[in-house]
Amino acid sequence: MKFKQKAIPIFFFLVWAGWVPVYAQTAEAPAEDYTWPDKLKRGALNMVSSPVEIARQIQMTSEEDSLLEGWTLGLIKGLGIGALRFGAGLIDVVTFPFDFPDEDKAPLIQPEYVWEKPGVKYT
Repeated sequence: MKFKQKAIPIFFFLVWAGWVPVYAQTAEAPAEDYTWPDKLKRGALNMVSSPVEIARQIQMTSEEDSLLEGWTLGLIKGLGIGALRFGAGLIDVVTFPFDFPDEDKAPLIQPEYVWEKPGVKYT
């Protein structure tokens, strides 16, 4: 019972901590013609690849700052951004046949996929 009482505020903090950097990074993408299969594919891939955000943020924060900050702040950022990416993917999957939230079926989160982020590329 005590675990649930502590876990709920921590979860909301992590979502908030991930939302702030992602909200600051969002920018208008060039207008493309997205179709409903594109929206479905993007949503499914974002849901599946959302845990990659954790490792990606740990790596990027470690390279920018220090290993200690990477494993603390990077972990928190990764959990938050991963949850946000999963939520954006879920919305895309649920609403793919509809014109929600935009008529052009554009991505809800930028970059469109986790592997399009700047930094060290996985090869």
